[in-house]
Amino acid sequence: MSKTTVLTLAISALCVASCDNAMDTVDRATAVQTSGSRIASVVDEPETRDVDPGNETADPIDSAIAVLHPTRGNETHGVVRFTESGNGGLKVESRFRDLPGEEHAYHVHLLGDCSAADGTSAGTHFNFRGSSKDPAASIDRITGNLGEISVDESGQVTHSTIIEEATLSGDYSIIGRSVIVHAQGNDPDSPPIGAAGSRLACGVIGVAGA
Repeated sequence: MSKTTVLTLAISALCVASCDNAMDTVDRATAVQTSGSRIASVVDEPETRDVDPGNETADPIDSAIAVLHPTRGNETHGVVRFTESGNGGLKVESRFRDLPGEEHAYHVHLLGDCSAADGTSAGTHFNFRGSSKDPAASIDRITGNLGEISVDESGQVTHSTIIEEATLSGDYSIIGRSVIVHAQGNDPDSPPIGAAGSRLACGVIGVAGA
């Protein structure tokens, strides 16, 4: 074999290796780009949780419940149910008894902790869209607001509403938070907390069955 032939074969081999490396680089770049797109897609979509994550059959959480018990010195009890409204947001159906006075506000609070005698362990209001602990200075709404209830002579009341911003999935899921009913109604001039007074009852929001 001549030197010319050997040199030609060597050059060909180098070209093949170089081309293979270039293709590997392109493949890796494509893989990273595809992976990035998938990650972005996952981030954009709210996390959906199942009632029974170990079951092969999907059973997404579509309802939640909070059973409220009185804080120290109070007698108020209540049950608040949350269900997917079908058009975005959550339908809220509430029932309370032994409420004093006339008007009361109730809210979702940041922490699912009702261990303190006065209910303060539940933390501040839960912000359905934004920071709960550090809301924007320009905020003009009552955070975590579920509405206001008017009590009849027996101290009992039922209430139903739809909260468009609330959800059972993703970072802003209300599951594991708490519901507090307050001694007074909301003051619209005092966002984001509403100055509704002391906490009469507290209940942690948990997953509900069908």
